[in-house]
Amino acid sequence: MNDFAQARLDMFESGLFGHGNAFWRWIATVEARPYLAAFAADRAPSSEREFFAVDLAAEDLLDPDHLAELAQQIEATHG
Repeated sequence: MNDFAQARLDMFESGLFGHGNAFWRWIATVEARPYLAAFAADRAPSSEREFFAVDLAAEDLLDPDHLAELAQQIEATHG
């Protein structure tokens, strides 16, 4: 299983993005790609070089409050 396939499964199992068919419809959209990349990167083992590549000004896509709101949007849009 590649990193993105594992990340999709982990995203679903976490429940942070909602459960059920709405999640699977959303994860196939372009809008889900940054979240998938952020989730995959968050799971990946870090190295010393990666620390300097972090964009500290970037929006925290995995912020729990943001994810709770996103899960509601996913269900409303794709549910």
